[in-house]
Amino acid sequence: MNGKYMCLSACTAVLVLGLTLAPQLHAQTKDEQPEQGERFVHPFLAHMGMPDEPGEVSLRTTAIKSQYQGDTESDLAVHVEAGLARRLGLHVRADGINHEAYSEVMLQYGLLYGPHERYGLSVFGQVSVPTGDVKNNEYKGLFGGSYMLMPADFVVLNGNVHYNPKDDMAEYEDALVFRQNEKFFPIVEVRGEITTDYTTAYVLPGMKFRLSPTMAFGVGAQIALTNEREYDTQALLTLEIVR
Repeated sequence: MNGKYMCLSACTAVLVLGLTLAPQLHAQTKDEQPEQGERFVHPFLAHMGMPDEPGEVSLRTTAIKSQYQGDTESDLAVHVEAGLARRLGLHVRADGINHEAYSEVMLQYGLLYGPHERYGLSVFGQVSVPTGDVKNNEYKGLFGGSYMLMPADFVVLNGNVHYNPKDDMAEYEDALVFRQNEKFFPIVEVRGEITTDYTTAYVLPGMKFRLSPTMAFGVGAQIALTNEREYDTQALLTLEIVR
C-alpha cells in the first residue's frame, strides 16, 4: 500500500473516530460562553473561520520535517491569531520561517454570525510580505472569505479561500476538528492551490491533546495527493497556547 492510500486510510479512521466516539456535550444557550478548557483546539495549519474574541491571543508553533524525492528538510511554522475588537481579528503567519518565501499579515472581519455563534462567515484582506528567497522584493495582496460551522457540539469545521490576483491563483484550506473529550481532539485538514496551469491537494490527519486549559500538543502527517506538489510527505509536531 503506497503512502497516498495509507494517508487516506488514516483520514478515514480519524473521521470515523470523531463521528462515532465523540460524546454529545450539552447544548450551549445564547448566554453560555465556553470556558477556555471547554473550547475546541485550533487546527494544525489552517486559520480559523471567524475572528477570535477581543483580547484573546493564540500562538501555534509547528516543527515540520518535509520529504521530497528522498531529500528531507526541517522548518518551523508560526501562526499568531488575536482578537482586536468585536468582529475584527489579526493573523500573522509563516508556514516555514526557513524555506517559505513569504509570510502573511491578515485582517479578518466577521461578516455574519449565526445563532449561538454556531456558524459564521468572514471576509479578509492579506498582505504577503517577502521574508525569504524572493527574486524581486515584491509584496502581494490577497483577499478572500472564510467560514465556521459547528453542526454538533463535538465537531467544528473551519475553512477559507484566498485569491491572489497577481499570480491568478486561489488557495484553499478546510479543517475538521472533533472533540472526543476535553483532552483528545482528532483532526483532518485539506489544503491546496488552484492555478491556470496546475492544481495541488494535500491531506493532513492528526491528533491534538490538551495539556491544560490554555495549552495543547499535536502530532500529524501531511501527504500530497496530486502529481504537482511542493513535497511528498510532512511530519508535524505542534504546540498551541491560548491566552
